[in-house]
Amino acid sequence: MGGTLSDEALLAGMASGDTDAATAFVRRYQARVYGLAYTIVGSAAVAEEVAQEAFLRIWRHAGAYDVRRG
Repeated sequence: MGGTLSDEALLAGMASGDTDAATAFVRRYQARVYGLAYTIVGSAAVAEEVAQEAFLRIWRHAGAYDVRRG
């Protein structure tokens, strides 16, 4: 799972509690999310916390994602 599924499919999987979908989504975006967080906060430790919190929020709210709204 992961590389071939769309983001929408991964989010739908996450919304239904699929941990494989969550793992694939995190792997797809972890470098970008961490990199952006690091650019903003300038601290590796804080950037890791920010990235982790972002992915937790994505997991919790995956069911509310509306592809029409992006």
